[in-house]
Amino acid sequence: MPEADFIKKLEAQLEEQKPFVAYRKPILTGKSGEVKAFLQQDDELHYTEDFTESGFVFSPFDTSEKATLFPENASEKLIFEQVISEEDTALLTSQKGQISEEKKSGHIELVKKAVSVLRAGEMDKVVLSRKEEVELNDSNPLKLFKELLNAYPTAFVYCWYHPKVGCWLGATPETLLKVEGNRFKTMALAGTQKFLGSMEVEWGQKEQQEQQFVTDSIVENLKNSGAENLDISEPYTSKAGNLLHLQTDINGTLASTDVPRNVSTGYGNIISALHPTPAVCGLPKEKAKAFILSEENYNRDFYTGFLGELNLQKNVQRSRSRRNVENLAYRAVKKETNLYVNLRCMKIEDNKAVLFIGGGITKDSVPEDEWQETVNKAETMKKVLLK
Repeated sequence: MPEADFIKKLEAQLEEQKPFVAYRKPILTGKSGEVKAFLQQDDELHYTEDFTESGFVFSPFDTSEKATLFPENASEKLIFEQVISEEDTALLTSQKGQISEEKKSGHIELVKKAVSVLRAGEMDKVVLSRKEEVELNDSNPLKLFKELLNAYPTAFVYCWYHPKVGCWLGATPETLLKVEGNRFKTMALAGTQKFLGSMEVEWGQKEQQEQQFVTDSIVENLKNSGAENLDISEPYTSKAGNLLHLQTDINGTLASTDVPRNVSTGYGNIISALHPTPAVCGLPKEKAKAFILSEENYNRDFYTGFLGELNLQKNVQRSRSRRNVENLAYRAVKKETNLYVNLRCMKIEDNKAVLFIGGGITKDSVPEDEWQETVNKAETMKKVLLK
């Protein structure tokens, strides 16, 4: 459908205060990508218990809280084709917001406390975050969504709204889990530095160590969940907006006991193994999570949770190399899941955008440098909000 009609439908849904999500998976610059939407037909809060349902899931950081679901069978689905040009992505001017000295010193003190705990050997890594409020001249979330679509083609971009929960937007570079049939893909993502025109950069010992922590932990947890045939790539530099990260790709298959009768029953184990990842929580997972919940002094809510398509049907045409030509019309139906870690995100409250920014802390972290890293990450969102 045309983009104008797509946006008009979303505007009507927002005006009627009915739940919806609009989103686009990462695409290459100059290529086209599908922007999709789920428009829930009532205003009920639906949840998923075991990730066997079909629809769009939005899960908080705290695993003791429920994951919200827009059920596929209770939602209208929309789609339009978007083409990204180089001009659309040229929004790389640095934007500064006002940050109080109190918030700065508070975050630095929090990092110092974490470093002391880490040096005492109680944890290997912990990811600490903060929130920051930005006043908006125009708080229309759909306008912001269109800005994010154009600015971040290589990210998963979304606008999510439920009248009983709130409105969230984001442009996240990190995949939590992709599943097609019985095969899955995930990634380890850690380390951050500003993109200064080149992908050929040096990574310090701190970033390399952090990346290895993340990769090792994810692989160990996947093995414990029953995942099989794991294939781990070498670390490489990836780009997300104006930032660079160290990334390792991890592929495998779901536990053979879940194939082929009901592949989706394996998702719960895999998701528990992955979420929250060391890149958003720390190591060991439970100790780091306990430190975060007791020391950060605010509720992360959906920040560093995950979101995306859950068990949606995908038609796959059979290969033309098959001898029986009559079978060419046959299409196998597979279920596909695409989940992303909710990073580089914001919540819209009244005329403000609440930004959430974090960074990985190790025993060698320098608190002032960690503060500056959160400032750099905040610019990713601010360049859309303040331009």
